[in-house]
Amino acid sequence: MGMISLLMQNSAGQMSIGLAEGDCVLFDSTVDVDLNGSRNVEAYVQAAFAHSGRRIADVDCVFVDIGPGGLGATRTTVAFANAVGFAKSIPVIGMHAFELIGHHAAQSLQKPVVCIRPAARPNYYMALYDQGILSEFSFVDTAVAKAFVRRHQATADFAGKFSFTEVDGFPEAAWPVPTINSASIASFLGVALDKYAKGVRSTRVYPISENLSVKIL
Repeated sequence: MGMISLLMQNSAGQMSIGLAEGDCVLFDSTVDVDLNGSRNVEAYVQAAFAHSGRRIADVDCVFVDIGPGGLGATRTTVAFANAVGFAKSIPVIGMHAFELIGHHAAQSLQKPVVCIRPAARPNYYMALYDQGILSEFSFVDTAVAKAFVRRHQATADFAGKFSFTEVDGFPEAAWPVPTINSASIASFLGVALDKYAKGVRSTRVYPISENLSVKIL
């Protein structure tokens, strides 16, 4: 029997929950139509156990998306993950959202991926995902974000969410369109198991915010 993993992703504002045994996905909430539009974390987790025949007592590790992204939704999911970890005395491992969406996007196009999401206006989070490595993770203003996008526009794919307005009413050259803003559960699981295999362990995690610097592992 492989490790039972609970996977939780919510920083894009769209909840997705997975349950896996080893490298096999047992439950993927994105294919459960009964959960469409729900924001209830507990309902998603209960559905995972009900559909998979597993119980919370079976879970060996919780992997949770810590952002950057929608801070309210991310905080809720992280708090739930920490509670499960504390109650069961099992690891809770934080997953950087840009690693998740970068890995997902890179699998199909085999290109570097610029990951970018809005923060408190007029700022953005951004990073570059290339060959499995996330670098240049920064919290920047709009001008810096625009320059970063332009610098990679011809050579990279884009993931996340961004929208830049015209400056002083003058139109700008077309901006690239992100291909995704969340990772599939299967892609999430691949990144999670790789992180676990590298020995990354924690008992409590925190969401990424403008006031919190995070070391990329």
